[in-house]
Amino acid sequence: MTASMNTMTETATPAPVLAEPQGPIAGAALEMLRLIEDFGSLLLKETDALKKADFRLVELLQDDKRHFAKRYHAVVNLLSSRRDEVAKLDLGLQERLIKARTSFTIILNENLRALEAAKDSTRRLVDRILDTARKAVTDELQTNYSARGRTQAYKTASLSLNIDRSL
Repeated sequence: MTASMNTMTETATPAPVLAEPQGPIAGAALEMLRLIEDFGSLLLKETDALKKADFRLVELLQDDKRHFAKRYHAVVNLLSSRRDEVAKLDLGLQERLIKARTSFTIILNENLRALEAAKDSTRRLVDRILDTARKAVTDELQTNYSARGRTQAYKTASLSLNIDRSL
């Protein structure tokens, strides 16, 4: 009866998502393969959303992206700390890891380019809005009074805008 209770307890305990340092390195390698696939899929979605300027979807993906990045970092640290064991993995598994890492790097670089392009696009839009606002302010004639009390119209806003820019 004790043996059957131990078996039931062992089968009821879920396996850890991330291989523990004392666990087999092959489990961590397989976890890395799954993680690269899932994280890569998320990055492809984000890249596509960035290209379509679907910033709502990009925002929705950020929590998952942070979660995947943390898991990825943890598994990379685990595998790095056990390089000798990784070198002894089945050659087929090693090859799958190398191919997955290579394709993930390509996906990651495409994502970074899309993020940079979106950032540049946003910066250009903000600059255009600010330039239009500055121009509208400096194009207006201001009414001022001379030392003799006479009214005179000239552009004074440009001076304050130039001071604001330099500060």
